[in-house]
Amino acid sequence: MGDIKKLRRKYTTPVHPWNATRIGLEKDIKRKYGTANKKEIWKMESTLKNFKDQAKTLLTRTDKQANKEREQMHERMARLGLTKKDSTVDDILGLQLKDIMDRRLQTIVMKKCMARSVKHARQLITHEHVLVSGKKVTSPSYLVLAEEETTVSFAPDSAFMNEGHPEAYDEEIMKRRLAKGKKHKKEGEEDIIAFDASSLDDPEEAGKKDHDLSAKDLGEKKEEKSAKTKPAAKDAKKSEKDEKAKEEKAPAKESKDTPAKEAPKESKEEKAPAKKEEAPKETPKEPSETPKEEKAKDDKPAEEKK
Repeated sequence: MGDIKKLRRKYTTPVHPWNATRIGLEKDIKRKYGTANKKEIWKMESTLKNFKDQAKTLLTRTDKQANKEREQMHERMARLGLTKKDSTVDDILGLQLKDIMDRRLQTIVMKKCMARSVKHARQLITHEHVLVSGKKVTSPSYLVLAEEETTVSFAPDSAFMNEGHPEAYDEEIMKRRLAKGKKHKKEGEEDIIAFDASSLDDPEEAGKKDHDLSAKDLGEKKEEKSAKTKPAAKDAKKSEKDEKAKEEKAPAKESKDTPAKEAPKESKEEKAPAKKEEAPKETPKEPSETPKEEKAKDDKPAEEKK
């Protein structure tokens, strides 16, 4: 059998787990791209980092092997649809998380109008409704090649091949949903699956900048709270003063005609506690005669008869 290979994780977790800016960005990505957890985002980040690290090492090398590896890397990036054929190393270094997230099968199924939402697209993939180049793929994080993008379709045995399926994509339903979403849309949200990756260049540096601004924000929030609480306190004091003035002005009218309610008289007779019947005292028993004395008494009348 040979030695058992230890399975190691193929992604790296963040260095600082409680960075507020990074947590906020990951939350937005999870909502827009429909990932199940943050682990899927970290996997995409680690694959992108591996591409960039390889490009950086190839920049410094000038041997023949480096040129061959550089050509192979450009071909691979073009096949994945991340860059064009005539791209340079700078193009690879300029890639962002948004670019690689757009190449996932889940986003492509959504963009091809095969699903009603990102979560619906994930469900279709995991339930084996989607084919990629004639094969069923059940991984939503599968990176679709540029050649395979046109082959993404429903499986022939899928119920979604029927146009009358109740959960199939419908333009009218999507328009209504978008109209409802615009009414309840908050500021800064987007309707399409797109993410502004300008804030994803270096989240840790962005976190340092935000850390400096956080103190100012907290000060402004405290001032706003104090400004809201002050008028409320003033109103409460005014209401108390008005109530006191009304009480002083109002004449104290004592009702003389109505007799005061008498408290209910308590029954003076207290029930005597039931006396427990005392058990009759037992008289001490006289000590019984010994068996020898009994025999002597029995013998006396026999002697008298004789």
